[in-house]
Amino acid sequence: MAKEKIKKPFYKKIWVWVLAIIVVIAIAGGGEEEADTANKSSKESTDQASEVKAEEESSEPAEEEVKTAKIGEPSTVGDVTFTVNGVEETSEINSGNEYVDNATTSGKYIILDLNVQNGKSEAITVDSSFFKLIADGTEYEPTTDGTVMMAMGDAMSDFFLTQINPNLEKSGKIVIEVGADEELSNMVLQAQTGVFGTEMTEISLSN
Repeated sequence: MAKEKIKKPFYKKIWVWVLAIIVVIAIAGGGEEEADTANKSSKESTDQASEVKAEEESSEPAEEEVKTAKIGEPSTVGDVTFTVNGVEETSEINSGNEYVDNATTSGKYIILDLNVQNGKSEAITVDSSFFKLIADGTEYEPTTDGTVMMAMGDAMSDFFLTQINPNLEKSGKIVIEVGADEELSNMVLQAQTGVFGTEMTEISLSN
């Protein structure tokens, strides 16, 4: 009777191990290739984002430098011309009327004689709130004190929500109360063409 030939288990056959090694190498190589591809794509995306950001920054318009005019010198912004005709400083505003109290302050009042000319093609509105004084970084708003307004009379009403038609101008006065130690030589009047202050100019009060 012939002896039955014993078969080796499949995992002991050399070709099985050779095949397994080839598969492992192929998988490892594919993984590295995918990782390289992913890294390359990530780098390209980063480079593109940097280029886009650089283009956006370069295309942003530079902020316009605000030019500073002087007393008596017209300053135009957005087709509106502002001129400070004169400046007065006092600690008391005389009403000139025996029935109206004088206005007094522990500091001083800066009374500005202004002219606003409308060069636009439509009417504009001008208000005292469109102006403010800046002295050494400190901002001062026009006063709304009733005593001051009464003492000044009609002169202050000229810049209370006043409408100016195209090619016309308006003159009037505003009063700004500041500290007693503030000097005109350090003050700058800032004027804007509207409520939002997107267009503004500056006028130095220094002689």
